[in-house]
Amino acid sequence: MVDHPDPDRGTVHTPGEIAQQPEMWRQTARLVRDRAPALRRFLDAAGLYSEEAPSRILLTGAGTSHYVGLSVVDLLRRHFGTSCESRPTTRITPNPDLFLREGEPTLMVHFARSGNSPESRAVLEGGLECMGEAGRHLVITCNGEGTLAELARAHPDRVHLLVLPDDTNDQGLAMTSSYTSMVVASQALAHLDRMEAFVQQTDRTAEIGETVLAEHPDAVDALMSGDVRRAFFLGNNDLYGAATESALKVQELTAGQILAGAEDTLAFRHGPISAVDAHSLVVFYLSARRHTRRYELDVVRQYQDAFEELGASIAVVAPQRPEIEETDDLSVFAYDAEGAVPALQQTNVAVLIGQMAGLFAAYRRGVNVDEPSAEKALYNRTVQGVQIYDPAGAYEAGSGTHR
Repeated sequence: MVDHPDPDRGTVHTPGEIAQQPEMWRQTARLVRDRAPALRRFLDAAGLYSEEAPSRILLTGAGTSHYVGLSVVDLLRRHFGTSCESRPTTRITPNPDLFLREGEPTLMVHFARSGNSPESRAVLEGGLECMGEAGRHLVITCNGEGTLAELARAHPDRVHLLVLPDDTNDQGLAMTSSYTSMVVASQALAHLDRMEAFVQQTDRTAEIGETVLAEHPDAVDALMSGDVRRAFFLGNNDLYGAATESALKVQELTAGQILAGAEDTLAFRHGPISAVDAHSLVVFYLSARRHTRRYELDVVRQYQDAFEELGASIAVVAPQRPEIEETDDLSVFAYDAEGAVPALQQTNVAVLIGQMAGLFAAYRRGVNVDEPSAEKALYNRTVQGVQIYDPAGAYEAGSGTHR
């Protein structure tokens, strides 16, 4: 697909944007390295390095950009030793009083591919107005000409703008390079005092990613060759972000011909597992954290026979090959035998499997890969048509936040 792009099949952008990701990770890590002193000063001014009470961190974005936050929230919480949560702009926009706290020292990190969605601008504007001097904002975007970047430049005293390399601004409908490159940029926030080591670490991750992209396409394609109508992606910590993003890629790229969902692995037993049937694919993203992986493997072993009896397919994606017997219905994708990628930073390698699954599933079903929504006309590359209302009425007496 990369070597022979076909406009009629919609393979002009997306396959290449998936394939280029390891190189985008390298470029992004070096870009942040060069900006690290200024970023370090900004985070210091935002109160992230306070020994008494570090500022809270609020990660935000819409859709895939929100999943960037899900992929790094635990890493940043652990590194900075402060409250860190990931909330989508689509939740903050209609409920600003529940998230934007006047007077509470806060760093908001805004993720966006284009930066042109109405909610992205509304949340940054609302944060600037409501939190005032107590709030600082870091905008990480793939588009230096977007409205979010323009708004950031208008407030240099409280907003730091980080624009990623141009090629991360995916032109296909589905975000791929944009997602993983923003993950790298936000992982770097936990390494600003040791950026050379982070660049080297990213280089190793990129090499592993290139191996996955070279060795596993045929096996992933085979997973999607049957009558798969439902897909479930399961993971914990950073891999919950990868699972959520993978589910979206499969559903989005197939224009809903495959319905997909994500869950943390243990929670799958508490109800969502009821949807597994003979037309299902269940993908387990196994953690690099040994304690976490014990619980995840228990779920695999508990349900492997039942899934196979139903006729469901299983894929296990893990840093090292787990002690599970491969069968016709269970495939294992192991990618890091040497343990080169740290725990809580596995997202980018694991999600390549989900991205390829969505790509091959769409292609097999005759969906235009770059524009899978073309026939439905339900959604576009940049969401539009959102009416933004004056938030003044949201801050009512008794709400807990006042202006």
